[in-house]
This record gives sequence, structure tokens and C-alpha cells, in this order.
Amino acid sequence: MTTTVVGRPPRIALTSLGCKVNFAEMAELAGALAAAGCDIVNEDESSDIRVVNSCTVTAQADATTRQRLHRLRRADPSSHIVLTGCSVDGNPDRYLPQRHEPGAQLPDGVDAVFANQDKNAIAGYVTSLLRPGYLATHGARSAAPALRARAFIKVQDGWVDLGSYGRDLGTTLAQLIDQLLALVPDTARIRLSSVNANDVTPQLIEMNAHPRLCSHWHMPLQSGSDRVLRRMHRGYRRAQYLRVVHELRARDPLTEFTTDMMVGFPGETEPDHRDTLALVDEVGFLSGHVFRWSPRPDTPAEAYADRVDDAVARRRSVEVRRATARTGDASRRCAVGRVHEVVWDGAAETPPRGLASTYHELVVDAPPPRAGSLATVVATAVDGDHLRATLLAP
Repeated sequence: MTTTVVGRPPRIALTSLGCKVNFAEMAELAGALAAAGCDIVNEDESSDIRVVNSCTVTAQADATTRQRLHRLRRADPSSHIVLTGCSVDGNPDRYLPQRHEPGAQLPDGVDAVFANQDKNAIAGYVTSLLRPGYLATHGARSAAPALRARAFIKVQDGWVDLGSYGRDLGTTLAQLIDQLLALVPDTARIRLSSVNANDVTPQLIEMNAHPRLCSHWHMPLQSGSDRVLRRMHRGYRRAQYLRVVHELRARDPLTEFTTDMMVGFPGETEPDHRDTLALVDEVGFLSGHVFRWSPRPDTPAEAYADRVDDAVARRRSVEVRRATARTGDASRRCAVGRVHEVVWDGAAETPPRGLASTYHELVVDAPPPRAGSLATVVATAVDGDHLRATLLAP
């Protein structure tokens, strides 16, 4: 689609699917485009340009990406749609031959495609589509740049495993974090994206009490059954996962965990499923991304004959989601009455929304703070999937 903007700021809608890395990347892109004079709007609003950051963790995730693209095209037929993320890298024959060449015919209603390694070029591409002279006439935003509320250093890109950082460089993730902590001022903090239990070293555990390192770990579980983990070729087992959880909480008892879990992997039995439910309760996850296994071409699991019945997999998915919702609610109840340091990543919303070091989401009835700034609040009540809080005097 050709994008023409007359007499108003360009409207850009950003969609993130899948992991926390995708959401952080879109937050960074939003900041860059806002600074260039664009208006960032919600996905359900009409827009001149849309950027979709995709996920391909399962075949169903790929299908969800395609469905979302078609839905966005139907809802906003004149918008210029840019696709990026892991679905692009995971389906090169579908998307990459044409890439983002002018006039290219791309599938799924897409107008341009960027592989993960090319994401840094998206902001420039988007601004190049705007009506010539618009930014020169209207200028970038004159306001002072907002403080960052999201990641300013990206180590993980696409499928790269964060915990393996440095193995090809003669260093470790712990050494990198140690160097960053020495540089981080009191007005900022570091949050890790996703680390497997087998990559959480004693050095990382020791750092968990550092005041600038968030007391929140996203550790993919996938299954609470050793038998299933072994068949998945995961690098950890149930006991190791729980040991890491307990050791991190020994350093900081308020540490919270989020996770990813897969149900219905070929050969998963009811005892395996019960092992997962029991581990959810033992860890007490704040939240979890639960998805059903689906076959992917050219993977070992595709050849397994002992697939789980779809109705059974759906039922197990519901049960794991309910268990995670229950532990998340318990975590939020325990957080009531505590003092939290909050970074305001939704300062412009009503009411303002922020994220605690522990990954609890909080809202306050107070004048809007500066985006990206830190404040101290006390949690007063649970309100659905977030906490209500009162802003404390500096």
C-alpha cells in the first residue's frame, strides 16, 4: 500500500506477538518513531503504517501470525503492513525471497518484510514512506526525549539463547551483567529477558540480591516431567529447575518467576501432566505462557507416533492456565501492603501504569509521572491481573 499523510502526524500501530523480547523491541521502535513525529496508536485503531513483530515458537504461533495479518488487513485495508520477527526467519521460503523491494508481491496481506537481523532498519523504512517533506515541515517532536522504560541494550535477538551469551567470546552472561551493574545509575535497573534453568550459574544467583537487578526471572519450564523434558532434549530436569528457584529466592525471598509451558507434547501422559501442575504450585509462578504442542516440519518430534489427542491437549492447557492464574493471584495478594519500586512504562495511560522489580503491574491514582522514571509505591489492593497502589512521597 502507498502511504500518504496530509496535515497530521502519521499514525503508526505496533503489534507484538510471542516473547518479551518482541515487546521490548516494539517499545524501542515506538520511542524512535514518536521522536520522529509519528503518533503511536493502538492496534484496533486505523493507522497509516503497521508493524507486526511475529512469533514462531510453534506451528500454531505461525498460524496466529498469519491470522492476525489477515485480520489487520481486513480491518484496515489502506494501511501499509510491515512484518518482522521470528515468523520471517522461520519461514524464509514464504517471506524472504521478495523481502521489502518496491512492488513485491508478498503473502498474507504484507507490504514489507524484515528479518530479525534487519530490525534496526525498520524505523528508517517507516519514515521513508511518509509524504515527502512532512517531517521537514512539521519537525520531530520538540519535547525532551522521554526516559527509557524498556531495554536499552539488547543481547538476545530472535531465537538466540540469552543464557549462552559469551560462549563464543570467552566470557559469560554473569560477567556482562556484572559490568552493566557497575554502570547502571540509581535511576535505572536491569531486567533479564529469558534464561534457561541450566544457564543460571552460581555467579548469576549471587547477583540476585543486587538492588539494580530486577527480582524477576523468566525461566522456561516447558514441562514438569523429567520424562517429557528428556524427550524434548531440554538441558535441565525438574530437580535442577526447583533448585535454581530455591537458590534465587534464598538470595532474595521476594523473587518472582514467569515461564513458558508446553502441553500435549507427544507421549505426554496424565502423570506427566500432573507433574507439571504440581511444579506450578511449588514454584508459585506470577504468570505463564501456556501453549499446545503442534507439529513442525523437519523436527524430531514430528516423527513421534504417540501424539496426544487434541481434546486431551486442550483440556490440559486449560488446567495449566488455571493453575498459573491461581498462583499468580496468590502472588499478587502477597504483594499487597509491600513497598515497590516502580518504573512507569505506561505513564500516559489513565490511570498511570508501572512495572515493579518483581514484574507485578501496578496502577496509581495520581498525576501522570514521567515515562521511564522510578517511583516508590505501596500496593493497596488486587485489581484483576494488576495491583492498585498509592504513590509515596519522594
